[in-house]
Amino acid sequence: MRLVVAVLHPGLVEGVRQALAAIHVTRMTVADAHGYDLEVPDVLAQEVVLEIAVNDDFVGRTLDAVAAVIGAGGDPTAGRVCVLPMAEAVQIYRSVRGPEAV
Repeated sequence: MRLVVAVLHPGLVEGVRQALAAIHVTRMTVADAHGYDLEVPDVLAQEVVLEIAVNDDFVGRTLDAVAAVIGAGGDPTAGRVCVLPMAEAVQIYRSVRGPEAV
């Protein structure tokens, strides 16, 4: 299991959501964030953080979908993606643990 964390411009969120839905990745957390603008020093820019938990067989497809949307605009500062290992996932309402919970 992996946690894909994408930080991107707010205008890209819907495109990423649609690209992920096309590959059957539908659960994610979306949060507002602020980050320093790479082009204008000392200025905070509005950003969005997506947290997407996926099983190992979905990592490549998820990265490809997110990268395609971020890269389509041609802006090298439009977003970045990190992949982190996940030790455990739990769906509390169903008492399910592990890959099935993702």
